[in-house]
Amino acid sequence: KQWYQRRVRVIATVNTLVRIITYMVKGTPEEYGHDTWFVRQDLYLYLAVAGTSLLAAPLGIYLTRFLNRSGYKIALTMLLIINGVTMITTAVLDIRSEGL
Repeated sequence: KQWYQRRVRVIATVNTLVRIITYMVKGTPEEYGHDTWFVRQDLYLYLAVAGTSLLAAPLGIYLTRFLNRSGYKIALTMLLIINGVTMITTAVLDIRSEGL
């Protein structure tokens, strides 16, 4: 089990690094308004996300020890449902604000 958890962590870390490098190298479309995906004004947002993830990952690993497999699946399902409802609501509000 320890080997599997380490492997998952390494894969997630590599995936994140590849995404960051891709965004650093990849150009932006003209309508974006900036030369790079990473905008200096959003520096505090980047730091907040990095800090939160560094705190949340160990906390999540610790909490999974107390959840059984079905409880874990139920928790993930609830988060996915909340995410879906939020995305649909946001899309509907955007459509209404544009007058379509």
